[in-house]
Amino acid sequence: MKPNTKYTYLLESHSTTIYTTSETTMKQNNDNLNPSKDYYQKSNLNLDSWFKVTLIDYQELVKNHQLLKIIDSFADDTITLLDIGCGTGAFPNLLDKRIDSQIKLSCDLLDVSEYCLNQCSSVFNQLKHFQTNEVFASSVENIQTTITKNNYYDIIWAIHSFYTVDIKKIKEILQHIGKMLKPNGIFLMYQASSDSCYSQLYDFYLKNYDSPNKSTKFIVVEDIQETLELLGLQYDLIDFDYNHEIDYEDKDLLEVYLKKCILNSSVDVLDLFKEKILQYFKPENNQFLFKQKTKLIILKNQ
Repeated sequence: MKPNTKYTYLLESHSTTIYTTSETTMKQNNDNLNPSKDYYQKSNLNLDSWFKVTLIDYQELVKNHQLLKIIDSFADDTITLLDIGCGTGAFPNLLDKRIDSQIKLSCDLLDVSEYCLNQCSSVFNQLKHFQTNEVFASSVENIQTTITKNNYYDIIWAIHSFYTVDIKKIKEILQHIGKMLKPNGIFLMYQASSDSCYSQLYDFYLKNYDSPNKSTKFIVVEDIQETLELLGLQYDLIDFDYNHEIDYEDKDLLEVYLKKCILNSSVDVLDLFKEKILQYFKPENNQFLFKQKTKLIILKNQ
C-alpha cells in the first residue's frame, strides 16, 4: 500500500479521525444489514476458485473495443477515476494489460469491505496505469456523504457492484454520480440482467432458504435502466452473453461458486440447490453451464 494513500471510513452518525504511522485518515462505517459487507471478508472468500469460473466476466468486458476507446478519448495524461465497489481489483488488473498508451488513472476506491479495499490497493501498486488516490470504506448507499467531490471525476465505474444496493436509493445515488462527474465525464455500469444466473440463483435462495440475509432481490441492470429513464438520461448499452462452466465432478468448486452467488458461506448450498442446478447441467459435456447475461451501460454527463 502506498503510504500517502488517504483512507476514509463513514460512520452512521458521526466520524472520528485517527492517525496511524502512515498518516492515514479513517472514519468507521457500520452497515450490518449489507450482505456484501458480511460476505466479503478474507475468511469467506476463495478467490482462486471463484475466478477460475468467473474471470470470464471481466475478460469479456476488457476485450470490448468501446471501453478502450473511452479511456483513449481523454486528452489528459492522467484520468481521475472513481471505482465503486472495487472488490479485489480483478477488472483493473486485466484492463491494465490492454491499455497501450502512457495514460495514468488516478483512482479513488469505494467498497463496503475493508479487506477488498486493501487487496485492490495492493493490486494497483503492481500496475502500470493505475494508482490509488483515496480509499473510502462505505456502502454505496452512503456515497453522498462519503464522497462530496463535485465535477471531479473523468470516469466513474461500477463493475458488478450494485447487486445488494437498496433499490429505494438507486435514484439519488445515480443523481449524485452525475454531480461527481466532470462535464463530458463518463459513467460505466456493468451489471447482470434479470435472466442471468446470478439473479436466478439469488432469487431462488431468497424464496427457498428459511433464514436468508436481510436483503431483497439482486439489483439487475433493468432496475438501473428504469431509473435512468425516469431521470430522463440517455445512455448506450452493450450486451454480453457467456457461460460459467463447472465440471460435474468438481463439487468443491460448485460449492464455492454457489455460496458466492448468494453471498452466504453458512448455507449448505449443495443441498439447497440440488434440484435447481439440474437445469444448468449439460450431459453432453458433463458440465454445469450457468448462463451469464450482462450489460454495460455507458452514460456521458452532459
